Amino acid sequence: MLPGKAVETDEQILDYLRAAALTVFHPVGTCKMGTDDLAVTDPATLKVRGVNGLRVADASVMPTLIGGNTNAPTMMIAEKCARMILSAA
Repeated sequence: MLPGKAVETDEQILDYLRAAALTVFHPVGTCKMGTDDLAVTDPATLKVRGVNGLRVADASVMPTLIGGNTNAPTMMIAEKCARMILSAA
């Protein structure tokens, strides 16, 4: 049914997808933790590499999308980060 008969060429299909596509998933991995070159945060401390005094404690540190809702794991990440910060003070 969508995008309709008026959309025929590859370019028109790509234009339609760019304008209309969305996801039902919560974004993760934009500041992923890890040890590879694409990792933004240290996996042990959640500190952002190359930036002093900044940690990320949300779903963006998850390296990949999990198989369930991201709410509870995100709260666990934040709780763990809060405990790390408090224990260092």
